[in-house]
Amino acid sequence: MRKTLGFLSSGISYLLLAGSAFAQAKVDIVPPAGSATNIKVENVPQFIISILFVIGIVVAVAFLIYGGIRWILSGGDKAAVENARNHIVAAIVGLVIVIAAFFILNTVITIITGRPFDLQHLCIPSLANPTCQ
Repeated sequence: MRKTLGFLSSGISYLLLAGSAFAQAKVDIVPPAGSATNIKVENVPQFIISILFVIGIVVAVAFLIYGGIRWILSGGDKAAVENARNHIVAAIVGLVIVIAAFFILNTVITIITGRPFDLQHLCIPSLANPTCQ
């Protein structure tokens, strides 16, 4: 009972006091330019890649927090601690994979287009627009 009460009170105070730190970071997900009837094909991959990176990072961080909560609430049970540790390791591996995918994509897009990867202005070269300008 004391652990649960301590966990709840620390969680509530964390959510109330740390809100201003989250307000500094802004994630801009830009939908494809144009209206629903005038969507350019080269803007669709930009939107999909942006969404996938954001979803991957959010899921990995949520999984990491879930593993931490399970570790805290394990109560010293070795099997529960090991299970929670496996969750944390899997979340860290997933986060590393998402970050590595971003850097690999950045390198490939820079080699192909000569410009660095930009989630807001990504242009995949096509026959209609080979220079992405």
